[in-house]
Amino acid sequence: MKFKAVLFVLLVVVLSCTNKNRFPEKLSTRIISDDLNVPNTETGTMPNTEDFSDLKNFVNQYNTHDEQFNLNNFENLWSQFQKGRILSKWNVSEKIQWAEITGLLLELTNNTVYAEELENCKFHSDNSLDGTINPFVFTKRVDHIYVNLFQNKEINYTHTLGGEVTFSQETDFPESGSVKFHFGMTERRYIELYIRIPSWADGSTVTVKKVKYFAAPGSYCLIAKKWKEGDLVEVEFPAGKIPNNYRL
Repeated sequence: MKFKAVLFVLLVVVLSCTNKNRFPEKLSTRIISDDLNVPNTETGTMPNTEDFSDLKNFVNQYNTHDEQFNLNNFENLWSQFQKGRILSKWNVSEKIQWAEITGLLLELTNNTVYAEELENCKFHSDNSLDGTINPFVFTKRVDHIYVNLFQNKEINYTHTLGGEVTFSQETDFPESGSVKFHFGMTERRYIELYIRIPSWADGSTVTVKKVKYFAAPGSYCLIAKKWKEGDLVEVEFPAGKIPNNYRL
């Protein structure tokens, strides 16, 4: 009996170590489609003064499936850059590189910190970053949809159990804090919807058919249910707390 117990403990330890060392998969992925109207973006036309070489090395390691890739180290280095960065002093090329690096971390972690940084990039730039940032408005994994940024966008896909799904966002953010999400579908289907609540948005409300869902700033509000054609999600961010620089 003791021998079996020891074997069980060893098996748990081995599986745990294997899990820790396993190359990380993306928890959700960017959406590139005609619906997002993503323009082509040239990244090499402007002088580059910020050195992203160490961060880009992590990106290259991930893209080549290099077993030396370490997500914790990647996140720590990103955090050091983020604390010292001044977006208003970066040129377009630098902002594009930074947004692409940040977007990869969002895909790998589903951490709202990276979505909020993409939002900051968007509102510290003109339309030159749209091609890099728009694919992250929504990210998706199987039938889990993550809303990371607030823009009038729509996605269409086939549910894993069959049936077409349309999910659209309606808003004039940041002019107001009102955001609506509409579902269109051929059949009633279960979908997990994650809506990012910005860190500044204390007092936000998320409502579906008069049912209010918990909305903690700096996290995703989860609504997991079977949706049907015409279902509506209404979000209200406190308009008075929207950062002033978002309206510039």
